[in-house]
Amino acid sequence: MMHLKRNIKRALIILLALFLLLSVYFYYNLSLYSERWFSNPNNTRVRVDMVNPEIIPGSIMDRNRNVLVDTKTSTSKDGTTSYYRDYNKNSKYAAHVVGSKKYGIGGEALYIRYLLGYDNNLIERIYQKAFLDQEQGNNVILTIDMDLQKYISENMGDEKGSVVVMNPQSGEILAMVSQPSFDPSAVNEEPEDESLVNRASYGMYPPGSIMKIVTTAAALEVNEDIGDYTLECKGKTDIGGVPITCYGEKAHGEVNLSKAMEVSCNAYFAQLAHDIGWKQLKKTGEAFGFNEDFLFSDIRMSKSQLPISRRTSLEELAWSSVGQAKVTVTPLHMAMLASTIANGGVMQEPRLVYGIEGRTGRIQIQSGSKLATPISAEIAEVLKDIMVDVVENGTGSKAKSKAMLVAGKTGTAEVASDKKPHSWFIGFAPADKPTLAIAVILENAGTGSGNAAPLAGKILRKASELGY
Repeated sequence: MMHLKRNIKRALIILLALFLLLSVYFYYNLSLYSERWFSNPNNTRVRVDMVNPEIIPGSIMDRNRNVLVDTKTSTSKDGTTSYYRDYNKNSKYAAHVVGSKKYGIGGEALYIRYLLGYDNNLIERIYQKAFLDQEQGNNVILTIDMDLQKYISENMGDEKGSVVVMNPQSGEILAMVSQPSFDPSAVNEEPEDESLVNRASYGMYPPGSIMKIVTTAAALEVNEDIGDYTLECKGKTDIGGVPITCYGEKAHGEVNLSKAMEVSCNAYFAQLAHDIGWKQLKKTGEAFGFNEDFLFSDIRMSKSQLPISRRTSLEELAWSSVGQAKVTVTPLHMAMLASTIANGGVMQEPRLVYGIEGRTGRIQIQSGSKLATPISAEIAEVLKDIMVDVVENGTGSKAKSKAMLVAGKTGTAEVASDKKPHSWFIGFAPADKPTLAIAVILENAGTGSGNAAPLAGKILRKASELGY
């Protein structure tokens, strides 16, 4: 009998421990993913009956209070009033940010808790239920500037790709353009599937030479004098028994760190990766956010990949260090990387919501927060100086501006042998006191120096003219 009691007691303890473990796991997931689950288009609890809605959804505006999406009414011949979401004609320039109720994407899905007023305090919710015939949702004021959005869209022309512009100090996204796009107001047109994908946050691309910034930061972490190291580049150089070619097999001669970044020498950075090893490169990459599933409140983005380990071959490590092999990134993440250097090594959480306007007109400003400190201020300063040299004297010269000092790095990411490479540029301005950070990718457009860099320069100048 005593033996049976002991077994029952042990079983109860085990069951209790499992229950507690399950409860902790449940609440952990609830705290991390609740906002994602809530804003999921398949969540029937937040679907709006537009014929007779209990809650009138609020509007979506840009930072200058230009209304992009609003709720309007229409009356049928029999006198029945119905509601519909009305998309401003300019919403097509920010389609992936504004989103679409029909397709359940973008802001219409992500901001639903604000638009339906579920973020209101208890007193406000009780008041509306008690005294209003129909409850009123809140207006969402975005951080984007539609003048800048439109300018970027028009200057990208028919190019596929993405541009992200953000404030490195606050994390506010001033522009997020993805092409090809669609027109949310064209309710009777069916857009192509690829136009519904927000390339800024979901597009996965090889970074090419912009990855050399991460490799440089990794090398500076272990050797602050690495800038004095030189290498003789012959266009096709042997690194630890692995042949590494520079773009077009161009021989750069003897280069140090700054010169290698200016001319974007693959051989130099492959040698750095060989010297510091995969652990250091991965450690620095992950400090910048590679391999991390970011859980932002108002943005969804794919995870940038830096898949290196002890099993990684020397050849794959070398090519990973210059942004090829299996390395992939999102444009938004690369804008965050540029912002980190501009912000003295501090990475701010990117934000698309500037504020929430309630029924009474009071605006609740959404404050930014620090996400991480991937590098020290000293390393950020070294990288800034090197990136200034890239624009002043190197491959990024077409991003140069007379009005301000620009820092940046170009990237030419090779893809299939029968296609042109992707064209990259990331950077920030003014370099001495940055208020703008940018990431540009043009798919299969050619070199970063010839295509992405001049576009980035034009966008930075336009943003400066708009007061940013």
